[in-house]
Amino acid sequence: MDRGMIKWQGFYLSDHTSALNAEHEIKDKVLQREVSPQMTVKEITDVINKAIVKNKTVKIQTNKCDSNGIFEAPIVGKISGYVSSELYINIKTIVKIDMIRSIIFM
Repeated sequence: MDRGMIKWQGFYLSDHTSALNAEHEIKDKVLQREVSPQMTVKEITDVINKAIVKNKTVKIQTNKCDSNGIFEAPIVGKISGYVSSELYINIKTIVKIDMIRSIIFM
């Protein structure tokens, strides 16, 4: 009976190995994520204004972090509008302007 248990201990199911590989890819992407330097309010508003006028796609890095201090993934899209201190990206994503760390054209 022990020999049968030992024989199968080293094998993983294909679903398990693919899940592990996917998890490692996600962790690698998070670790490789670049954190942009904090832009001034004037720099941020200048880029926002130019993006709206020229209908450009932007990449926004927010100041939001998880409990490990890892910044959220950047938000990429076109600015579809704004209301007071909130930007609407691709109509469905709302970003508070005071939470923007950096914004660049794509």
